[in-house]
Amino acid sequence: MSIDAKFNRRNNNMDALRYVMAFSVIVAHFNELCGFHISWPISSATGVGGFFALSGFLIYRSYNHSPNLRTFLAKRALRILPPYFLVVLLCAFCLAGVSTLPPAEYFFSAGWLKYVGANLCFLNFLQPDLPGVFHDGRFVTSAVNGALWTMKVEWCLYLTVPVVAWICSRRHFKRSHTIVFSLIIVGSVIYSLLFIWLFATTSKEIYAMLARQFFGQLSFFYIGALAALKLEQWLKHKWLWLALLLTGIALMQINDYVEIALWPFVAGGLVIWTSMVGSWGKYFSQHDNVSYDMYLFHFPILQLCVYFGVPSLGCAACFIIALAATVLLSALSWHTVGKRAQSLKYKLTKC
Repeated sequence: MSIDAKFNRRNNNMDALRYVMAFSVIVAHFNELCGFHISWPISSATGVGGFFALSGFLIYRSYNHSPNLRTFLAKRALRILPPYFLVVLLCAFCLAGVSTLPPAEYFFSAGWLKYVGANLCFLNFLQPDLPGVFHDGRFVTSAVNGALWTMKVEWCLYLTVPVVAWICSRRHFKRSHTIVFSLIIVGSVIYSLLFIWLFATTSKEIYAMLARQFFGQLSFFYIGALAALKLEQWLKHKWLWLALLLTGIALMQINDYVEIALWPFVAGGLVIWTSMVGSWGKYFSQHDNVSYDMYLFHFPILQLCVYFGVPSLGCAACFIIALAATVLLSALSWHTVGKRAQSLKYKLTKC
């Protein structure tokens, strides 16, 4: 199989990996919000980093092969924005039914307007909650959708692609993608180490939050991009790379700072390796993928489960109900909004 063919979703395991990573985030948030403990080997942070690694793997190569900024932005917007706007607006309007405020007061409150405006602009941290929604003692957090913080990071990562591609096209950097990518990755790791150290020495939560924002996620994205750039050589030595990744896991046990430094390489590398080697996940590539929609919808569904007392049914029943509702809403989102938006991609990018 040619290298170009390996990038076709029907010839790799990426769709299956997307489901695994979305499931990892759902499990982590289920444990946190519903008060249970389901053991799962992949953390939510690794799931998010894995998503970014896959994005870097696919998106940088796509832009490099067809460096049209307008087409690039249109494709990204049509994939990301419609389901995102849908979940923000659905929550803003439908959660009026569970607010402690009467509808008139709810919809005309400054908090509601700020929620809609901030979240539609990816500034979720400015207003994460809605007036009178999820505010009593049953809830770990009043945030309506604590998963949306990654979306501003995702967009910022996309916007680096044309800039980095332009730098790599300059005379002094011609054919120096590897050097540029490596500098970005190392800089991102140093940034994460610095802010984790600041958090450890000051106990100020702001530093931990900053560590996982845009600059901290650049390493995952460009590890994916670097893997795509070197895929042919990488596949020739895939077992050597696996041995190196497993060695990295062992070295991560030395101390917390070594773990933080190696984590993007190990997690991002294993996600790319697993997605490219073998055909174990090709079944999922034969069907529409709703993992992105699952990521968007699961958090408010879990909050609603807490609101309606579903955790009282026990861990298994609560998780099955939450997961089933997430899959159902995700499928509806894809077929009513996401899939239709994708059909516009060709028209918009050609006009």
